[in-house]
Amino acid sequence: MPRGLGARSRRGPGRHLRTRDTESAGETFTLALMERPGRPMRIGRPTQGVFSDVLGRALPNGWKLGLPNEQFLTRTGKTFDGPGIPAYVTTPVFTQEEFDAHRDSAFTAALRRLPRV
Repeated sequence: MPRGLGARSRRGPGRHLRTRDTESAGETFTLALMERPGRPMRIGRPTQGVFSDVLGRALPNGWKLGLPNEQFLTRTGKTFDGPGIPAYVTTPVFTQEEFDAHRDSAFTAALRRLPRV
């Protein structure tokens, strides 16, 4: 059996760090993690809410129109197109203040929420 599958897969608590720059495949990955047993804790900022490619069209009056041409849903049929997937724990991520202070609040929040072993 390939490593990481079956009985050898990772089943412990997880922490998923992301930023407002998380989009597309990153959002699809976040959506998939939401369905994982034990649901990893989302820390950081909401995702962008941009899941699919955009189908671009030019209208006869010269306007341009772009529509998402795919829909990504949870098992219950919920979509996060537009608002993005919210964080459980909201922290600053990659802000100038964080860089200036040599701080990573999201990583620190994740470490604080891991169980002690």
